[in-house]
Amino acid sequence: MNWFRSIALPLALAGILATPAAAIELPDLGDASRGALSENQEERIGREIMRQIRESSDYLDDAVVADYLANLGDRLVAASTAPGRHFEFFPVRDATINAFALPGGYIGVHTGLISAARNESELAGVLSHEIAHVTQQHIARMVDSQRNASVISLAALAVAILAARSNSQMAEAALAGSAALSLQNQLDFTRENEREADRVGLRILDQAGFALEGMASFFERLQAQGRLYENNAPSYMRTHPLTFERIADMQNRVGEQPYRQHTDSVDFKLVRARVQAAQGEARDAVTLFEARVREQEDAAAWYGLLQASLRIGDLQQARRALGKLGKDAVSSPLPAMATVEVALAEGRAEEAIRQARAGLAKYPGYRPLAYLYARALLRAKRVVEALDFLDERRRDWPSDPQFQLLLAEAYGAAGQNAKAHLAQAEAYALSDRIAAAVEQLRLAQRAGNADFYTLSIIDARLRELREIESKEAAEMARKGK
Repeated sequence: MNWFRSIALPLALAGILATPAAAIELPDLGDASRGALSENQEERIGREIMRQIRESSDYLDDAVVADYLANLGDRLVAASTAPGRHFEFFPVRDATINAFALPGGYIGVHTGLISAARNESELAGVLSHEIAHVTQQHIARMVDSQRNASVISLAALAVAILAARSNSQMAEAALAGSAALSLQNQLDFTRENEREADRVGLRILDQAGFALEGMASFFERLQAQGRLYENNAPSYMRTHPLTFERIADMQNRVGEQPYRQHTDSVDFKLVRARVQAAQGEARDAVTLFEARVREQEDAAAWYGLLQASLRIGDLQQARRALGKLGKDAVSSPLPAMATVEVALAEGRAEEAIRQARAGLAKYPGYRPLAYLYARALLRAKRVVEALDFLDERRRDWPSDPQFQLLLAEAYGAAGQNAKAHLAQAEAYALSDRIAAAVEQLRLAQRAGNADFYTLSIIDARLRELREIESKEAAEMARKGK
């Protein structure tokens, strides 16, 4: 994955050089005499890793997929032993079957995993397993076990865990670059924790109301593939070592519980089709879903064909597929959003606005549709309406950088450059890109078209972010002593 080139390698070099100049990536992990990392320390490490992930091309910026994962993840977290803990689930553009947990409750889900899941319980089972890695403090303990190493090596280890769990070739470079660390010891430690994550994950899956067979059947299928393709085993097996003991333990635990059937949500079926339609060559995706609608004309097949057709610009077929979604998908906001997507692709911005309003009346809290409505307003050059709508929504969701990005675009279209830079700065700040946010605020100061009130906000925010920068610089200086 491309983003390991910008994360793992610099930190691996930091582990080799161990100089103040190299200590630029992760925060100080604190006093080595303390116990396992606190949630706050984990969160700080995770935020820095996520900042770099979001800047990479492998981060899937698809609001529909992200929203589905967030809802599924929230349901599972609510059934865990840490329902109030911070978690963030995000999609990664990678066709391999994998998922991974990072410090701070950040859980990455490969699109290949979503595509390969035969049912929603299988996907939920993998996410439950990753949630268990966080709630059982496996990552915190893994990092804490290296407290006798330098802070730089601890930083390299944190990213090496990420790299190893995603099966990147950069994992070897990151670990090899940290002379104080032992790859074998870390893998042994991981195997011990995998068994506990299985047991805790099954409990989460059960409490959340999913079918326990989903977790066991998915791992059994991966194990079978591993035996058939020994030299090309599924990615998940290489980052989460499967043993006969683990499979047998899961089977026994599932067998002890009464059978539960779980009906897949419409959203799962449609999101899986959306992911499959976006993978590989666009023409191949169209061929795949054309075959599916011939075999079984269900909503997911038509939705997949719609998305694949949009990729190749076949708007006539996309419109036909839209009309075939039918009543099977009536409980999901995705068909309403697809109506807007097709209208925008056809260049019919006013129709897109009308459809988006109808969709938001039915699904007022569905953020992906809110984003698309704002884009439709901007496409139709209804800038004042876009500004009013976005200002209201960013107040409803103050931690969502997407509304700030759209607000920056709207202010730019209105010629209000100072406010455009201010909104862009807030978007960067929400994504932990403090230096970029500071630069945008400086540009806002020099824009020349801000009133006194706006300038006061810009100046106050700039002082606040500079203070954060100073604290981070002081922390890095302490690491160099």
